[in-house]
Amino acid sequence: MEWWYTSQGSRLLPYAWFLALEQADSEALLSSKEHLQQYRFIAGTPDKNLNPDNLPIGFVADKDANESRYLGFTCAACHTGKIAYKGKEYIVEGAPAHHDFDRFITEVSTSLQKTTEHSDKFSRFASRVLGAKASPDDLAALKALLSQENDKLGQRVKINHPPYENGYARLDAFGNIFNEVAVIALNEPSNAIPANKTAEVNAPVSYPMLWDTPQHDVVQWNGAAVNAGIGSYVRNAGEVVGVFGDLSIQKTQTGESTEIGFRNHINFKNVGRLEELLTTLWSPLWPNTLPAIDPIKAQQGKLLFESQCISCHHDIKRDDPLRKVMAKMIPVTEIGTDPKTAMNIAERSSVTGILEGQPVLPLSQFVPNLPNFGKTAPTAELVVYAVMGSLRDDLDPHTFGAGLPTFLDTAKKSTLIENCDPKQQGDKCNRPASYKARPLNGIWASAPYFHNGSVPNLWELLQKPEQRVRTFNVGSWEFDPVNVGFVSNEEQDTSTFDTTIEGNANTGHLYGSDLSVSDKWLLIEYLKTL
Repeated sequence: MEWWYTSQGSRLLPYAWFLALEQADSEALLSSKEHLQQYRFIAGTPDKNLNPDNLPIGFVADKDANESRYLGFTCAACHTGKIAYKGKEYIVEGAPAHHDFDRFITEVSTSLQKTTEHSDKFSRFASRVLGAKASPDDLAALKALLSQENDKLGQRVKINHPPYENGYARLDAFGNIFNEVAVIALNEPSNAIPANKTAEVNAPVSYPMLWDTPQHDVVQWNGAAVNAGIGSYVRNAGEVVGVFGDLSIQKTQTGESTEIGFRNHINFKNVGRLEELLTTLWSPLWPNTLPAIDPIKAQQGKLLFESQCISCHHDIKRDDPLRKVMAKMIPVTEIGTDPKTAMNIAERSSVTGILEGQPVLPLSQFVPNLPNFGKTAPTAELVVYAVMGSLRDDLDPHTFGAGLPTFLDTAKKSTLIENCDPKQQGDKCNRPASYKARPLNGIWASAPYFHNGSVPNLWELLQKPEQRVRTFNVGSWEFDPVNVGFVSNEEQDTSTFDTTIEGNANTGHLYGSDLSVSDKWLLIEYLKTL
């Protein structure tokens, strides 16, 4: 319950408003359990303190300095899975979510807009929020605030609107975070108008599984987040920025002195507690109510795993509290899976605005001789700058100071820290765009597969790319224990995944595809045991 309902500082809109809003095209409440389940949010557990309104897992109330409550989201909202099989259901802690978050946020925005524009909707909304006897002045004040929140969320939805629907179980999280920093936090609207298509929010990924995350040296699909020292605060703070942390970067000039401030409401104390809880998460084991694993076939499959997979996907003891995971980074050109996510992150650049001329990290007192920002910069550098500044200003100074050297030492090859001239040093300045290979414990519970969710199950993953299914449906919680994935037939509250769309390719990862049919089934049998 603590993991599900501890706020990290995310604030979508006032909490009472969310409970009072109607669905965009009906008078039914947006917050109804049945409606939220259509988006594949997982029903939560009622609790008078942690979840008094019986909202889904990961929906939480955050309080401001005046004790006003706001609806926000926790890590658990996007990293809790559910498996259904023949009438039984399981919650899988740390597994990828199946929800359509982008469509949900879009409906919240549309609902705000229609409530603002239509008097009947506003009247019912105001009665729920203020009571039936609200004064004209109170109603006018509520209407003004509603219009303000409508404009704010509408802007976010507009700049993050994908060129095609993400569908269930995916989100372009990096694209959202990049826009939050480059467009909104810096107040640079021009950064929302891409000079080329690499800047679009067009590379949605599956939500990564969270088990073994604190034990990794680097995290994220592209290994972009250093996990040493204060690295866990950096990656978690960046995540909160993407889910309504309301970061604003402001420049103050006093004589010759320039100060850069980082306003936000990230709750760093709770972020630290959530990371502490995450260290106790172990990967799930195949439950005994699914068809039993054949031990003889699994043992034969283990030999195939050791010959085909273990060089990239290291074998670890899943419940060892001292386990460490050194991720293997594989260049996009080698792995052959869809490059869009990795290339968007590596290639996107933005106008620096008020940061032009500032050191590329707000840490000049800790790191001498930092290069300065020019008129434009890689957007990833701006995100790191913003997050590091927020940490510097808001995190406990002892925690920040103690964890900074290790973080900087681990990241010392980054151009964010070293003054590296790409014209002179070429590829030595940056690693090639890559994806991370991680241990496969719990892999059976994390479909669909590949970083972009373009393969529905383990059987399809082991096929040659030209033989893999081109379209399938995503969103069902019903488990397929034979192919090991989720049922991918068309049904209500699912979306079609088209692998021919840019960013959706199911190419690459040829490992194991040359095995015989019987050997593939043996390998799958072993993967169930991990």
